[in-house]
Amino acid sequence: MREGSVLVIGAGGAIGSEAVRQLRARNLAVTATWRTRRPDMIAALEALGAETAQLDLEDRDAARRLIDMSAAVLFIPILTASAAAATHLRPGQPAVFFSSNNVAIDFEAPVYARLREGEAAVRKAAPHAVILRPTMIYGYPGDGNLSRLVRFMKRSPVTPMPGTGRALQQPVYYADLVEVAIEALFNETRSGKTAAVAGPGPVTLKDMYETAKAAAGARTAILSMPVTTAGTLMQSFEKTGVKFPVKSAQLLRAEKDKDPQGDHIVLTRTELREGLQKLAAAIGE
Repeated sequence: MREGSVLVIGAGGAIGSEAVRQLRARNLAVTATWRTRRPDMIAALEALGAETAQLDLEDRDAARRLIDMSAAVLFIPILTASAAAATHLRPGQPAVFFSSNNVAIDFEAPVYARLREGEAAVRKAAPHAVILRPTMIYGYPGDGNLSRLVRFMKRSPVTPMPGTGRALQQPVYYADLVEVAIEALFNETRSGKTAAVAGPGPVTLKDMYETAKAAAGARTAILSMPVTTAGTLMQSFEKTGVKFPVKSAQLLRAEKDKDPQGDHIVLTRTELREGLQKLAAAIGE
């Protein structure tokens, strides 16, 4: 890598701020960007020793300038939002983008079709870039996945579980995912690769729910429900504004295995039980 800072685009959230923390722990210069100004978030990034800057990726001139000034770029926003910025990368400039493991599993959902299109756009504009396809990301209070489940279990006497509970899951702890992404910036053997990133081993959906229940210290009863029945009910309630720990679209895919797919698979180290205990503690705080 040439001299210059590592640019973390989208550093305002938990994954982005963790990337800044890990990069600074390596004593690397970091420029952390954010789209919406929040004084507490900016202060936290600067306390880590990062330079900060406001950036909306739709501002192509600003994005081009910052990318050109940087040695490497870590794009935290999902690839559908960041793919267009691949055209600003220099030939060979280290860069990592985030997609989803579901791209290789679900060929019907429009969201994953758009991600596949985004991956193709990145490959065309920056064939050297690394694309990571994480499985379910969890571990911080706003993760939108298991944090919602843990909160729901804490307050509800009954937690519906879609389907038979036999489908395989392999969630990845968010800090481990960041570690893989940073390693990819420095490892030339990963250049141009598309890799699935997952936790250390698969568990069934039922085991994942039971592990979440134990981590939450909850007394909730886990009730298995047929996928179509539960999905239809949830869609009806969602229209009235009711929020569940998972979305109906996720629920309707509940019987599909979510273990990592592809020619290149990276397994991380944090076991689900440990990650969920950390998550429950963070939610408690």
